Amino acid sequence: MGKIIKLISGRPRITGTAGKVANGLLFNVSWFAIILTQSSAVAVAITGLHLVVHFFLLGNGRAELKLIAIITLVGVTLDQLLFLAGVFNLAGKSVLAPLWLSCLWPVFATTSMHAFSSLQGRPLLASAIGAVGGALSYVAGTRLTEVEFGSPLWGPLVIGALWAILFPLFLKLAAHLSTTSDPLQSWEPAVRRALD
Repeated sequence: MGKIIKLISGRPRITGTAGKVANGLLFNVSWFAIILTQSSAVAVAITGLHLVVHFFLLGNGRAELKLIAIITLVGVTLDQLLFLAGVFNLAGKSVLAPLWLSCLWPVFATTSMHAFSSLQGRPLLASAIGAVGGALSYVAGTRLTEVEFGSPLWGPLVIGALWAILFPLFLKLAAHLSTTSDPLQSWEPAVRRALD
C-alpha cells in the first residue's frame, strides 16, 4: 500500500505548455489507434490505458474525473441519437453507434482541462473551432472507418452546428470544475484515505 501512495505522490506531473502538448499528442495517438482498429475490445483497452497515463501525468483528480464522466455521457448519448436519426450509419445500415466510437468520448474529454484550456474564456473562438474541428474530425473518421454520413452534405453541417454549441459548453464546464474548491482535487489524499 505504501508503495502505491509513494508512486502516486511522486508522479512526474506535467504542467504548462509541455502539459498541453503532451495531452494533445496523447489524445491524437489514442484517437488514431481507436479509429484505425475499429475494434471494441482494442478501443476499451486503449481508452483505459489513455486514462491511466493521462491521470498519472496530467490528471486533476476528482474534478477532472467528473468532467470526463459528464462529457462521455453527453457524447455517447448524442452519438446514439445521431445514429438513430440517420445522420450516421455503419456500412450503409442504420444501427446504434459502435462501442469503439463511444470510446473516443472519454479520450476527447481529457483535453478540456489541458490542450484546450486556453479556449475556456473565449466562447466565440471555441464555438468556431468546435464547428470546424468537430466537422473535420468526423469527416476524417468517416473516411477511415465504416461509419458514413447519412447525407454527405447535411451530415457535416449538423455535426458542425452541434460542436459549435457543445465545445464551448464543455470548456465552460471544465473551467468551472477546475476552479471548484475540492479537498480531493489531488489524488493523494483520496488514495491515503482509501488505503488507511
